[in-house]
Parts: sequence; C-alpha cells; structure tokens
Amino acid sequence: MSALLAFDVGRTVCRAALVSDGARVRTGDVPCTGGVADRDGVARVLAAMSAVTAGWPAPAAAAAGVAGLAAVPQAAGPLARGLRERLGSGTRVLLASDMVTWHAGALGGVPGVVLAAGTGAVALGIGATGHSARVDGWGHLLGDDGSGHAIGRAGLAAALRAHDGRPDGSVALLARLRERHGEPEALPGRVYDAADPAREVAAFARDVLAVAAIGDPVAGRIADRAATDLAESASAAMDRVGDAERGGPRTVACAGGLLDAGPVLTDRLDAALAARSLTRTHPLGDALDGARLLLEDPTVPHHALLAPATGVLR
Repeated sequence: MSALLAFDVGRTVCRAALVSDGARVRTGDVPCTGGVADRDGVARVLAAMSAVTAGWPAPAAAAAGVAGLAAVPQAAGPLARGLRERLGSGTRVLLASDMVTWHAGALGGVPGVVLAAGTGAVALGIGATGHSARVDGWGHLLGDDGSGHAIGRAGLAAALRAHDGRPDGSVALLARLRERHGEPEALPGRVYDAADPAREVAAFARDVLAVAAIGDPVAGRIADRAATDLAESASAAMDRVGDAERGGPRTVACAGGLLDAGPVLTDRLDAALAARSLTRTHPLGDALDGARLLLEDPTVPHHALLAPATGVLR
C-alpha cells in the first residue's frame, strides 16, 4: 500500500504521521505560530506542515484535522491547494476540523459522541448518515461549561469571596490562591496581563479539584457542577444526532487534560453520565488515527461532511 500522510494541526502544535500498511513509520511534531483563522493563518499552517514533514517521502494521499477550520471554511481551498503544491499535484487531500478527525479516531469511525474537556469543553456527535451536532465549545466568555476555565473561574471566585468575608467562600481555596498567586490583590494583574488569560484561570482548576478531593464542600460543589455540565453537553449531542433512539450505542469517548485529575472528577462525570443513560469510554485512537481512517475507509460517516470543494472535508 502506498504511504498515507496524516496531520493533526492544533493552535500551538502541528503533529504528523506517515502511515504504511496501517502502521506509523514516521512521526513528528513542530510548534505552530498561529491557527488557520489567524491573520496569514493558511501560510502559517502550511509552513508548519512543511516543517514537520521535511525530508519525508511523498505520500499518495494526505488528510489533516485543522483546529479552527470550522470557523473559516473558506480557508480549506487555499490550504488544500498549498498542500498539493508541496506534496505533488496528483496528491489526494482531505481536510477536516480537528474535532472531526479526533471523533473518527476516538470511535474508530463509527457513529457516536466524543467529549473533549481541557481549558475549554466541547462535545461532538456524528450520526450514521454523517449528520452532526456540535455542543458548546463557545469559548470561555460565552460557554465552555464544565471546562478547566469554568472550574478555575469558579474556584478563584470562591477564594475571593472568602477573602472578602462574603458567603459561599472557601478558606481552603483562598490558601491555594495565595500559594499560586500571592495575595489576592495581585491576582487581577496576574490574570489580565497574562499572555493567555483563559489558560491562566484554567490552571487553578487543578487546585480546585485537589481541594475537592479532600472534602472541601465549596470545591466539591464546583466539581459537581462541572461534571453535570459536561454530561449535559454529551447528552445533548447524543440526543441531537438521534442514533440512541434507534438503538445505537449510548457511549461517550472522553478525553482532555481536565480528566487527568482522576476520580475526583471522573467519578462525578461517570455518575452524571449514568443519570442520562450514558457510559464513558476511553478513546480508541487520536486525531492522527482519524485522519488516516478518512483516507483508508470511504464508508465512515464522516465522509458525509464533504465540503463543496472536491476532496476537501469540513
């Protein structure tokens, strides 16, 4: 079988894998200097893709999951043309949002729901005919309920309430705030002047969950709320694609750095999912596996997401 090239293009890292006979024979990653939706984003993404595959043999086909592509679908055409210029004019190129390729990899190409929980949070359901439902992922100002940012923001608020002497504060979280940031008066400058304020706030989620694990009731309620919010997003995605009503699986593949907190969050999430007749599973693979699968198997439902441009996936 001819070699296939898979990409997972995030906002900060571009990963690639050269696949032959179903196995990765080369892998690599390089930093990205911006996303496809940024100014000169297509050029930056193409530069990262070229850098990560420098010196690799030309593939017969390439597929990429690209963060932000869903927001700027008009970038798909220039991106595909740029890849063909680099890989060869006859190269088959498929492009997708990174959530689509991750969904394909996580569930092995079958219909269902995936849930990603990190700094942000988003669920994606894809049905048997390729119809899809994206739930949340609206960013920290508008949504991302149950995310690391949501937990961190609620935890910092509870710490500041304790500092002010207002109800519903947490002395334990205030102590964690002081350990991480110093006195509360310094916190606004630390957050607002950070290169990535959302990530700065989300970093406090690990403190919130650690305090919840030792029985702090305020932190526990924050963890409960996050688990409920994540389960509600997964359930909404499942209901919208409708496969569960036709006897499809009620499983949700969950991943993301937030789940590394362990049982203090995952036990709560499992209970919240079970209350909605859902079961959490671990992903079968990653976004690179999903990109490969799109090239190898034309029967996966993700192919119903083909964009108007020939050979380009949304």
